[in-house]
Amino acid sequence: MQNRTSKLHKEVRTLRRKTLRAPGHYSRTVKAATAKAIREFEAHSHALRIKRPDGRIENWVRDLGCRLIAIRHLPASQTPGAISDILRAIKANTGDHGGTCDDTSADPSDEETFSDRSARRFPLEGHVMGKIQLAREFKAAPG
Repeated sequence: MQNRTSKLHKEVRTLRRKTLRAPGHYSRTVKAATAKAIREFEAHSHALRIKRPDGRIENWVRDLGCRLIAIRHLPASQTPGAISDILRAIKANTGDHGGTCDDTSADPSDEETFSDRSARRFPLEGHVMGKIQLAREFKAAPG
């Protein structure tokens, strides 16, 4: 019985240590995901916009939103802010619109964003589009 009790105490101690390390691990994961996204999209920073002139959300925003939600487990309510921060960091690091902006459409005060409802819709739309593509491929397949 004492052996069992000591094992339980060790497990409790181990779990408490893990919970104390969890916030640091989570913040490192978010920083790593942000850094990776910045590296991936840095080459195209001059053309990156969240929305097209007609109001539709760009495909790279949808892809990045799906990755952040599905792979990195970022809540959909935080996705619009994260993508805006990523875009702002990319532009600051590449010198685009850093500090002085001559382009009025890229003014940071009227920065484009999207709703968390749209962010929740991205993975669902991707899932539906995947099924549609699969159905088209089955239909086109011989036999």
